[in-house]
Amino acid sequence: MRIGLFIFLAFLALLAVEFPALAQNTSLAPCGVVDAIDFPLDKLVQGYDDFSLYRPRFGGNHTGVDIGFDRWGEPVVAAARGRVTYADIQGWDTEKGVVIVEHTFPDGSIAYSLYGHMEQTDTILFPSVGRCVERGDVLGVVGWPSRGRPHLHYEIRDFLPNDGGPGYVTGNPLQEGWFNPLDFTALWRARLTPAFISYASFELVPSVPPVRLDNGQYVIASSNVIAGVLPPGQTLWRIEADGVVNALAALPNNRVAAHTRSGQVMVLDSGRYSAIWTVPGPELPFQVVGETLVFAAADGDLAAYDAAGNPLWMLPGDTADRITLLETNGQQIAYAVRASSGVTWRLVDAAGQVVDERKLDAPPVAAPLADESWLVLDGKTLKRLTAGENHTLATVTPPPGRAAALAADILGNTYLFVGDSGRTLLSLAADGTLRWRVTYPVAPAYLPPLMAIGRGCLLYTLDVDGMLNVFDTADGTLLNQLQLYAGGTERTMPAARQLKADANDQLLVSAGFLTTLVLDGAKLGGNRAACLLG
Repeated sequence: MRIGLFIFLAFLALLAVEFPALAQNTSLAPCGVVDAIDFPLDKLVQGYDDFSLYRPRFGGNHTGVDIGFDRWGEPVVAAARGRVTYADIQGWDTEKGVVIVEHTFPDGSIAYSLYGHMEQTDTILFPSVGRCVERGDVLGVVGWPSRGRPHLHYEIRDFLPNDGGPGYVTGNPLQEGWFNPLDFTALWRARLTPAFISYASFELVPSVPPVRLDNGQYVIASSNVIAGVLPPGQTLWRIEADGVVNALAALPNNRVAAHTRSGQVMVLDSGRYSAIWTVPGPELPFQVVGETLVFAAADGDLAAYDAAGNPLWMLPGDTADRITLLETNGQQIAYAVRASSGVTWRLVDAAGQVVDERKLDAPPVAAPLADESWLVLDGKTLKRLTAGENHTLATVTPPPGRAAALAADILGNTYLFVGDSGRTLLSLAADGTLRWRVTYPVAPAYLPPLMAIGRGCLLYTLDVDGMLNVFDTADGTLLNQLQLYAGGTERTMPAARQLKADANDQLLVSAGFLTTLVLDGAKLGGNRAACLLG
């Protein structure tokens, strides 16, 4: 008994350090604190998510997700430990019964999971109100509502502990107390790991990668709406652009620049316009070097402006030219132009001077190196390019596919996702010799994985489906995986993914849906953390 009490007190002490809010409110968790979270049914339909989906039949937007279709009579389990606050076999009349469970999370927040369209059987009865349940305890079975096929309606919300609720609302459920249950579950799975640092969740699905400002605030763009968000989710301001926003970038002094498909450029300071002008061109993200904004303009032009919208310089192209790549290493701009005569690579300094120009065989994949040179994958040839120099490092086999991706560490080692049918991930030394070759966990998708490297011991990749992978850079061993929620098939925004790693292996990662996380990569890497901290 004394040992058990000691363990419990030690657990509370740990919570007091990690989650002060809960340490001050332990009496609010009579059934314990959530330490793991799952789904009420297994074998969810991949990609299906009808949360917030408008259905004319019900005149509103769905407040939950429907799962377990045609699985009548299958047991439904509690997603996490908690206390039953509502249980009624006629909670939704002919739409069957409802059970609600209250959950207290480690930060002291309370959420309610709702299980609707449920039935009882001779051996499975609804739990009584006030009963404590553990994750995995059976609450009822999938029922057959009068207006549809057998399924479970599953909600997570922060209010209505004693009411089945409407099921549909006319507004955005995220603004009225509901959470997307799939995103909420993935978020808390991440928050319950030692690697979690912070997060922000948004009321709108970003259509481009969110940006984090120096003051810790986020700016997102969803279609033509731009919003500033104070973590974890307070919307501070919101404006509408003249069209769909195709790129965002942070500027010094907590400003943000946005570019729309129609060519409108805006510089915003706390939601107020500080400049606005027009730069028509292809949908390539513009690049920022200090106070200089560099755009892929029309007809292959490369155009630079200051943050007030004043033109600085332009490198003209021809009417048939198309810029296919535009990136920066913080000091230089690299871009590739595709024309009838082939592909041209150019390296430009912040003043608009071309410091290197050469022909390539194919549209390149590029990554900057620490010494201001660039790794360039030109077809199947890996090159290191700098002003006036061209070093061929290796011929890549098998030949890279369209979904190839490239990264480099501070020592000049290359990490290449080949994008071939054999799912090849390999690493080359700075001189081009092969260090290792492994099989990537998933087959190539229509977009390449994002890749990032921090201090050098860990390689991070983020797949289209939201899987974050952590590899040992020494030998390619897969050390860890964390599944983030990338959105359902109707609202997935893979172009809004982002993955960044700083010199301390702190990750900024978003799967392209409602949540952006800051994670400790060293803790994700497990036993490789010693390498990072040594």
